[in-house]
Amino acid sequence: MLHNRAKRWICNGLLLLLAAGCAGRLPPPEAGGFVLRGKLAVVEGDQSVSARFLWRQSGDRFAIDLWGPMGQGQMRLEGDREELVLRDASGAVATRGPHEAVMTAKLGWSLPLAVLPDWVQGRPYPGIPAEETEQDASGRLAGFRQLDWRVHFDRFRPVSGAPADAPEATERPHQVDARRGIYRVRLAISEWQF
Repeated sequence: MLHNRAKRWICNGLLLLLAAGCAGRLPPPEAGGFVLRGKLAVVEGDQSVSARFLWRQSGDRFAIDLWGPMGQGQMRLEGDREELVLRDASGAVATRGPHEAVMTAKLGWSLPLAVLPDWVQGRPYPGIPAEETEQDASGRLAGFRQLDWRVHFDRFRPVSGAPADAPEATERPHQVDARRGIYRVRLAISEWQF
């Protein structure tokens, strides 16, 4: 269940976002990684939380800055596929531990962080079966079911510098919608950089 404390943290609570994460061009990604910016919405039943994000991914390591309206409220989610460190606006560690446990306890919501780096690139997480796959009119993967989540992609656009491991690989979805029961995570991606 989403908590009022999480809403205050994201929307009203903390300091202004660091200038580097808030405005201007995306920072360059590390070799083999990506950087993206956009909006995040988490909905559970009739409760919702939204935030802007700046996500840096390098291999299994990630750093995701979140902030609320008018650049206020900041936190950073950083870690890898196993552990999450939640930092407040000053950079101090608020808590650390398994992804879902940390996010649920401190924010009142969680993201599937171990698999999300693959999902935002328009593909299932490798090594785990994806079922009920769908393709769009252009033949791109438009959705699938994995780990009890129904994932849907939309608004594919070319992304310069994207790894070209398949003909359509230079295009990435700019909208990712993942649902599990009444729980929904939506990412609207405004900028990509590889």
